[in-house]
Amino acid sequence: MKILARLKKTIRTFIQKEPPPEYEVTQFVISDRQPITGASKISFFVNNPQPGASVTRTFENEDDVINWLMSNADFKHILFKNLFSSSSVIHHCGVKEPITEPKKKPGDIDILLYKEGNESNAVGIECKIVKSESLENQPPKINKITSVQKKGTKQADGYINIGFSRVFLMVILLDDGRHYKNPNFVFRTTPTEELKELYDFDWNTKMNTEVGIIYAYVNQLTSNHINQTKGLGLRIEREAKERIQCDGLTEKIKNLNY
Repeated sequence: MKILARLKKTIRTFIQKEPPPEYEVTQFVISDRQPITGASKISFFVNNPQPGASVTRTFENEDDVINWLMSNADFKHILFKNLFSSSSVIHHCGVKEPITEPKKKPGDIDILLYKEGNESNAVGIECKIVKSESLENQPPKINKITSVQKKGTKQADGYINIGFSRVFLMVILLDDGRHYKNPNFVFRTTPTEELKELYDFDWNTKMNTEVGIIYAYVNQLTSNHINQTKGLGLRIEREAKERIQCDGLTEKIKNLNY
């Protein structure tokens, strides 16, 4: 009887165990460009004699980062496939009137997406930048996380009021990992524990729960300029809730193409 009781307890404990955690998948594309000089050998992913500027100081402003990303075929492919399961997607950056109103949140639409011919199911994406710079023998310098949390959540809520079918907040991490000591350049990225303030933020109570969350990564893996050697990644942290888009907004989006 005691053996049977222990067996029942073991089975009950096994059944009541919490399911294993689900792991988010981050998709990455790593690329390198080298000139063809006629030499018999070309080496990729090696440091140039003269280091390029840090990715954290390459762009003038947020719009420059967004336009740079959306001009990259690899990044667009990942983004479009995740949001639409299709590459036939129309995109606009920095859209203002008539979609937004002057002096009202969100000010402009950082990225507007829709499948070709299907403007009634558009996606609005608010973008915010976080910068992380690796340093010699000390923790990385990370900034703008507080700005993401305060401004990004409010502006993303403004997209909901406009009436898009889906709304996302995309946090773009400009990650200069050149000084990390990992011998494999692929892993020269800011450690997760250094970004706990970002990843542990309580999005559910600070932002409309219908807003999805995307993490995008621009990784400087070597001393080369980001335009030469880079890693680009994307992860859907939280899916956006799909809604019925208002007809008025759909008509405004159609008129963007004229």
